[in-house]
Amino acid sequence: MHDANDAPDVLVLSEHPLFRRFFYVACFSRDVGAAPVARRILGTDLVIWRAEPDGAVSVALDRCAHRDAPLSRGWIKDCHLVCPYHGWEWDRQGHTQRIPQFPEARHPSKSGLTMVRSDERYGMVWVCLDDDPLVGIPPIPEWGAPGWRTVPEYEFTFECTAMHLLENNFDPGHVAFVHRNTFGNPDRPELTDTEVARTSYGLETSGQVPVESRPGEVGATVRTTVSKLYAPFFGHIAITYPDGLRHVMIKAITPVDDERCNRAQTVLRTDTEEDRPAADILAFDVEVENEDRQLLELLPTPFPLAVHLNAHAQADRNSLAIRRLWSDVVTGRWTPSW
Repeated sequence: MHDANDAPDVLVLSEHPLFRRFFYVACFSRDVGAAPVARRILGTDLVIWRAEPDGAVSVALDRCAHRDAPLSRGWIKDCHLVCPYHGWEWDRQGHTQRIPQFPEARHPSKSGLTMVRSDERYGMVWVCLDDDPLVGIPPIPEWGAPGWRTVPEYEFTFECTAMHLLENNFDPGHVAFVHRNTFGNPDRPELTDTEVARTSYGLETSGQVPVESRPGEVGATVRTTVSKLYAPFFGHIAITYPDGLRHVMIKAITPVDDERCNRAQTVLRTDTEEDRPAADILAFDVEVENEDRQLLELLPTPFPLAVHLNAHAQADRNSLAIRRLWSDVVTGRWTPSW
């Protein structure tokens, strides 16, 4: 018998509506241009568009109330989103503006779009599927701060759960082996002991990882890393190298559904384009992402939340803390704040 407050043995996001109350990155702002954009978050299909080239982003369910056509296959005309099936038009607030077959007739009361809460920040479009978010958009203090430059990267797609990907991003033990062709070395797998603390927003972990290189460079060094997890799947991973270079990886993980996820990644650094071109950093990270993907997409689903379902060692302190965090989230024993 399990108490009603016990966490499930496995974590399936669709079984917990609570996850719809967080903000997730739907796409980069630069991806929303002259045409509507389709995205899926937690199994919900969305359409994202700009009524004007330099205007604010709008987000709605990707479904026309008339005959269920996907609005993401439509287009923008005279600042209106146009349905590809019968040409109905809506403004940026989702109000019906035109039904071309009888343009003077009264619009049906149910013809408007179902709008979704959204915002743009840090060069990304953020979406919350619930009208009552638990928390806001996570902070990125380095963004726009003096001495920092921004290297926008990509949306990376993974055929694995958001939980598997997030756990991987906070797992120092896999670097020497999964990334042996880029910056890991199986002959140097030893780690310093990781420190982990529960915070108001999730977790903060710190430790050191020996690596064989850093983006665009060759030469063994050490990463001293402080990683912040903003519940449930947002990572702020701050790396300091021995020469003082600071390198922050923003890893905004978005669950597509119960078995797939996307990650929008941005890098912030304290050097300059002349020191290390953004193209070198991006090429390095693309190769690293492919190494992670090839392994993660082999892992079974659903995600094993209960500790007894896996073996654990000293190097797994981050992973264990993450699983306990998610257990407390789904049982209501802990609520994040920032």
